[in-house]
Amino acid sequence: MNKIYRFFISFLFISIWLMISSYIINFWNTIHWEYIYLNLNSISDKEFWLLLERNLFGLDFGYWIEETLKFITYEIPKEAFKYLPIYYFLKSIWIRK
Repeated sequence: MNKIYRFFISFLFISIWLMISSYIINFWNTIHWEYIYLNLNSISDKEFWLLLERNLFGLDFGYWIEETLKFITYEIPKEAFKYLPIYYFLKSIWIRK
């Protein structure tokens, strides 16, 4: 009976948390675009990267830096915010003695 109770508590928490986090992620899109991405995007827009691309046979480092910044500043925090609380909550419920 204890495992069934834990399962229902886990299911309820995961369902509620994913609904709340999906609502909050809409705000994260706006915050990231206005305050983080537009400030860091100037790094990949320099003429240095165009000069380097011309000299390295068309290898566009500016594009790869821009995509890396998007991933590091947007995707990783978004997914961590969504799944780390679920992990720690389930860990605290299911590893009790």
